[in-house]
Amino acid sequence: MIKNSIIDKKSSWTILLIILISSFIVRVFISGVIVGHNTDVGCFSYWAEQVYKNGITNFYNGDYFCDYPPLYMYALWVVGFLRNVFDIPFTIAAHLVILKLPAVICDIVSAYFVYRIASSRFSEKSALIISAVMAFNLAAILDSAAWGQVDSIMTLLIVLTGYFIVNDKIQLATVMYVLAVLFKPQAFIFAPILIFAMIKKKSWKQLLLSMMWGILVFVGLLLPFAIKQDPLWIFDLYFGTMGEYAYATVNAYNWPALLNANWTPDSAIFVGLSYKWWGYISILLVCAFTTLGFIKGRNRAGFTFATAGILITIVFTFASKMHERYLFPSILLVLLAFIYSKDKRFLYIHILQSITVFANCGYILYMNFTGESAIFNSYIAIVSAATVFTTLWYIKVYTQLYILNRENIPTKYLT
Repeated sequence: MIKNSIIDKKSSWTILLIILISSFIVRVFISGVIVGHNTDVGCFSYWAEQVYKNGITNFYNGDYFCDYPPLYMYALWVVGFLRNVFDIPFTIAAHLVILKLPAVICDIVSAYFVYRIASSRFSEKSALIISAVMAFNLAAILDSAAWGQVDSIMTLLIVLTGYFIVNDKIQLATVMYVLAVLFKPQAFIFAPILIFAMIKKKSWKQLLLSMMWGILVFVGLLLPFAIKQDPLWIFDLYFGTMGEYAYATVNAYNWPALLNANWTPDSAIFVGLSYKWWGYISILLVCAFTTLGFIKGRNRAGFTFATAGILITIVFTFASKMHERYLFPSILLVLLAFIYSKDKRFLYIHILQSITVFANCGYILYMNFTGESAIFNSYIAIVSAATVFTTLWYIKVYTQLYILNRENIPTKYLT
């Protein structure tokens, strides 16, 4: 990728610290200056206040809307605690910074993680540059620091799931995945990578131990919230969340958006089937597609991260009920696929997805600030077309590497 130049370890750590600290400062500044998405920041602020004042056991008994699983509420309890202890008003920058800090910290940890992995496979100079690419990724900065969302937290948990799978630590991978599911329901999309890892392990003992640890973590973190709830309340929460926004697309600039179906009920018919059923078909197809990848190419470098990325990419592009931010995890996942495989096409896909996610989320955030709305226009059509193109290219690359197992990858694509 980059011509080798000698950088000693001490200098490398100094440069890395400069990258991480400077990107942290940029995020903190933006966090305090930009209020964020009104709905998300408003909900998170209110939930933080409720979970702190009413207590964890009473949180889900309130007569207010909350569609997030319990793990994030632990972080919001800390936010509520800090705001009340230091008497920080909702209206000042300090509150915004504290509210956005968990996601910002995960951004920085992700950039450091990228460096650690890249430094074992590239030169120090290359590893630092790749880390900087993630540290100053505009889509990541927009999502956590400007918007105020927490997608970087779930993304990091999925990345750690993949990392432990790659390093044959299935029990730890299971724990990370359970944490991701307890954080956001979108984590269910990544279930195949853990299933594939368990099948590959071929050990009933490891499977049972992994399931045991997963159940213990799930129940242990859930229990404080569940004491005053019905036995199956968490499933009602998950199914309720996944059943919300029954539209072909919810501001996600993807295939339905390209068809001018943004905010169109997913019961609407397209080529003989509803958008909902086309979505179900796309989910079944991507599961079959990645299963074939597992059968053919599970031992090839980068398989786990490339598979995680293609799962969320295809679901985002073709399934219904997608929001503008749901493609975000693929940005980091496909970058790690590049690091492990050293195939430059993954790096190009990373760049394209960073652009489309930034363009999609940035436009939605802009309209949130201005009060404007747009169901379809030339900008939406261009971003949607770019998303579909990138997805189709990703499918082609994945097919070549993990299904066809082509060894003769053109040299220009390799680092």
